[in-house]
Amino acid sequence: MAKGKKSLYERVIPLGIPIAWMQLTSERKRFAVALAGITFAVTMMLFQMGLQRALYRQVVGPLVMLDADVVLVSPNYEYFGVGRGFPAVRLSQAYSLNEVVSANGIKLGCMSFKNVEDGRERDIFAIAFDPSKDVFLAPEIKRNQGLLKRRGDILFDAQSRDQYGRVEEIFNERGGKFLRTELSGVKCDIVGLVEIGATFAADGNVLMSLDTYSLIWPNMPMGVYDVGVIKLKEGSDVESAVGRLNEMFPDDVRVMSKTDFIEAEKDYWAVRTPIGFVIGASMAVAIFVGAVIVYQILYTDVSEHIPEYATLKAIGFDDTFFISIILQESLILSFLGFIPGVGLSAILYKMTRDIANMPTYMSGADMLIVFGLSLAMCMAAGLLATRKLRRANPADIF
Repeated sequence: MAKGKKSLYERVIPLGIPIAWMQLTSERKRFAVALAGITFAVTMMLFQMGLQRALYRQVVGPLVMLDADVVLVSPNYEYFGVGRGFPAVRLSQAYSLNEVVSANGIKLGCMSFKNVEDGRERDIFAIAFDPSKDVFLAPEIKRNQGLLKRRGDILFDAQSRDQYGRVEEIFNERGGKFLRTELSGVKCDIVGLVEIGATFAADGNVLMSLDTYSLIWPNMPMGVYDVGVIKLKEGSDVESAVGRLNEMFPDDVRVMSKTDFIEAEKDYWAVRTPIGFVIGASMAVAIFVGAVIVYQILYTDVSEHIPEYATLKAIGFDDTFFISIILQESLILSFLGFIPGVGLSAILYKMTRDIANMPTYMSGADMLIVFGLSLAMCMAAGLLATRKLRRANPADIF
């Protein structure tokens, strides 16, 4: 290497020793507090992001399973299960489009379900459809929907919460034989299990035929559906079909692509309910708390070493060198605090999956985002902590 030309190591650490690391570890209790603050912030951010992802995955779970390209709902539709429905004749009219292969209706409702063990009643979400038609994509539903042809038979969602009793366990113990319960006071038989998952609106789900639905609720209007499921020919332009159906139908029905239908469901829960705000606010609080702790630690560190910094200034080191030291400390803190934060988040994810039956999993994208946020948090706190250092005057020390 040519004389006078400094290596990268010499430029970053001109004194030949890792000053940033030595300053951080000189007060081990303070160093531990700083790491704890960053670990807390990282854990909170990762957990909130994973929780948000899991919650949105849950609410769209039944929607994703629909075997549809185009969806019909009522104009006042809010979320899956809430709406006045639309006339069934719209499904017949949809066949006027050459691209339409099938158009089927679904009825939705909330019914009381008698616990199979203690007999207590809890509300459960009911999805009714024609079991002779392909309405769902899920293989287990396709495999079991033929069991719904007999009036009064239902399929139970094995991912429902525990308040309905040990339905899956008891059903399997009986060798798959029907399990008797009641829906809104009407005797029904559980003849199979499926996996859908609880949502914000429902702690559990049951599938049934339209005939069973009318048996339980005989006074419900026959010519009305809550959701219309339209399948198009392969290769059809979905947006074009949506546009033409909207032009064809009066204003008593709303037409959407399946993708828009799913996004509308997410938007409802993110924007029109407190969920999105609470998760965002929790992340903001985590960042704020972490930044304050890091700022206090770095500011205290700078204050205690003002004489040493002033001495270095007197022999020729400029503010850039001192700022680089603080930023190195910020980088070390963000990296060392991130690792245990990821570990704690993984534990919380596992506990949430086991206890709340929510699909919380670690995502590489979330980890990158949170690491970037924690690094920015530490860097911002470090830059704020250098204000006193930049004002240090060697003449005031000596």
